[in-house]
Amino acid sequence: MNNEKTTNDPAVSEKLLSRFAHAFGSSAGTLLASTGWVTYVVGPELRIKHFLARDTEGAEQDDYEQHFADLDPLAPLHCLAQGRWVVGLRQMLSRRSAEHAEYQSGFLDRHGIVDALEIFLKSDADLILGCSLLRHGDASRFSRRDLAKAEALKTLGDFALSQTFPQRQASVKIIGERFPALTAREAMLVQLVVAGLSNKQLCRELDISLPTVKTHLLSVFRKMNVASRTELAAKVLGYQGSESD
Repeated sequence: MNNEKTTNDPAVSEKLLSRFAHAFGSSAGTLLASTGWVTYVVGPELRIKHFLARDTEGAEQDDYEQHFADLDPLAPLHCLAQGRWVVGLRQMLSRRSAEHAEYQSGFLDRHGIVDALEIFLKSDADLILGCSLLRHGDASRFSRRDLAKAEALKTLGDFALSQTFPQRQASVKIIGERFPALTAREAMLVQLVVAGLSNKQLCRELDISLPTVKTHLLSVFRKMNVASRTELAAKVLGYQGSESD
């Protein structure tokens, strides 16, 4: 098994993560009789910014990203802040919330979505992936039995994610402790670079401009005495390996 070898290369790592996300979403969608699904990376501030794979209509996904992501009661910030790793839409949707009412009428009803279920996976290295499972049209809502199946899927998914990416992400705290010359913002950027994110994805993840990303990268490269993303990832992952041996 050469997972350890391939995940040290950010480009290979990103492709492997996308394949993993597609395989999990497809399997979960089939087992839970979903009519659509979306998978994504959960960022350091518990926000959805980096989508990986999907089996939904493009117009539906675009509408969500552009207008309704902040209103979604199943957004990771709402669920994970409450310690909910498997949760159904009806558990979170409140009739008393104006935002939820807007989400219901403007997004769910408009696209014929009758229910949704969220599964969050977490690896031993603190990588978090989300999987949104959807049911449209005449499909029934997710049942308690479906939620129990989703809990079992999460257990398997956590294990598979940890095995596939055993050293994929160091925590921001650990990176900061091991490389004290870095600022907190730079440590966060290093974590995401090791995860394989491109400059464009870093802009979305950190809510900063492309020139600012490049400035941060130059500063990180100088402080860590590396000349490329590959060297940076190898140094972080190699450092982890020497600590754990």
